[in-house]
Amino acid sequence: MEAPPVIGTNRRHAAWWLAGTCGLAAIGVVLFEFNPSHYGFYPRCLLYTSTGIYCPGCGSLRAMHQLTHGHLGTALRCNLLLTASLPFAAFYMLRHGLRWIAGKPLPPLAVRPSWIAALAIVLILFTILRNIHAAPFIYLAPP
Repeated sequence: MEAPPVIGTNRRHAAWWLAGTCGLAAIGVVLFEFNPSHYGFYPRCLLYTSTGIYCPGCGSLRAMHQLTHGHLGTALRCNLLLTASLPFAAFYMLRHGLRWIAGKPLPPLAVRPSWIAALAIVLILFTILRNIHAAPFIYLAPP
């Protein structure tokens, strides 16, 4: 026997989803309209500003701006790691969103320690390689 749904819970979840979607849409509009290379109100990378070293996130805003305009190649040039990871994030969000819409329980967020270690290694390697100013690696640094 199933218990009846709790009144208000779905509305509260829907309100959070709606607020998150509106927030992401507003960020998307700002990124579409205002190029981070030309406007100074975007946050600056503290690591790059203080040391001149590109972090894994450097160029992410420019990459997202290029993606909103449909320029995949330029987005890959701005931040390869972010642009390449977006399809995986979209798949994960779509899968969980469809489960939520169908009323199925969401699985607990369980991340294996080996995945965290692999992600840390990828981030460290990406950071090191994009700061090497030699022939193949200069394309990892943001333009």
